[in-house]
Amino acid sequence: MKKILIIGNSLSAWSVASAFTNKKVNITIIGNKNNTFGAQQLSPNGFRALKKLIQNDDVKNIVYEIIKFQINSYNNDETRMLKNFYFNEFDLKYFSVSREMLINFLIKNVKNNIQINEINKSCVGIIQREPGKLEVLMDNKELISADIIIGCDGVNGITRKYVCGTTNIVKKQVFRGTSNDRKQLLLKQKTLELSFSNYGHFISYPFFNNNKTCINYVFIPNKLFQNSNKILDKLRNISKFSPIDWNEGHYYFYEDEIQTIHKNNVLLFGDAGFSFEPHLAQVGNNIIEDANYLKFLVENTHSYDEIFENFSRNTFKKKSELKSISNIVGISFGMNSFTKIRDSLVSNFSDKLMSDFLKKVWYD
Repeated sequence: MKKILIIGNSLSAWSVASAFTNKKVNITIIGNKNNTFGAQQLSPNGFRALKKLIQNDDVKNIVYEIIKFQINSYNNDETRMLKNFYFNEFDLKYFSVSREMLINFLIKNVKNNIQINEINKSCVGIIQREPGKLEVLMDNKELISADIIIGCDGVNGITRKYVCGTTNIVKKQVFRGTSNDRKQLLLKQKTLELSFSNYGHFISYPFFNNNKTCINYVFIPNKLFQNSNKILDKLRNISKFSPIDWNEGHYYFYEDEIQTIHKNNVLLFGDAGFSFEPHLAQVGNNIIEDANYLKFLVENTHSYDEIFENFSRNTFKKKSELKSISNIVGISFGMNSFTKIRDSLVSNFSDKLMSDFLKKVWYD
């Protein structure tokens, strides 16, 4: 029986574990448990993949359906609506989901199917003793052996360094918050809202959080206000967003292109393998989609070398395209000048063009 170590303890790790629920393997998840926060969007590719990955219709009980995408321009405390796009008019199923509920749902699904060993500690290194025999060095100097290691420990993790060496990582500031304000919930029913401002752009949408409906907020400062000491004061001065208790964080992505995501039976997954800016809302969706593809390969391919090779080859092209598109979209969202031209283009963007663009991201 193959001994698989999954390094990491987040959405990527439990998505990967879900890919092995129909196989006889020994799986250990190593990593400190993270506090999950807020929600994420589930576009059609992510929702389809999630249903296939867990093969459980109960997922419908934790998702919130979104039917409208509204784009606004927000300046001088006034909102100007630029575009309304209705997903259901183009047969596009779009949802949001609490990160905490999603991860707990995956954990429950995995544990109902296979036995999982969990080690709530940190790894500090990977050692290859001989071909096909790996060991992980823990922070308490303990060594744990493995046949296969799957790295879900993010852009700064030990698996990324083992497979790729040193890489150029870009760090950008992001603010997140949630609210259960009844007035805003009524205004934002089933609506994903993108708002441009002089300071950056806001994304907001409702989601279920256990038995409550809340609104998830994300704010990404533009280039002028990245890492500015004054940005929180700016947010509090915008009446529409001032009640939010903003939590500062960061997102990371690779500046350089990697050549491989596997080496000596170590496979990189999620942000450890492919990382790009979040402006297409496809980071989480792609993790779930990749886990579903990995599940297909695991169940239909006998050799793990072949599984890793097929997984790498068939995901590289899509991730490169998504990275390029996300970068362009991020630049347009964070414009400091030519904003009137951007707003005019958005206002005149036809529903057909919008649908074609979204399907390009979600289906190709």
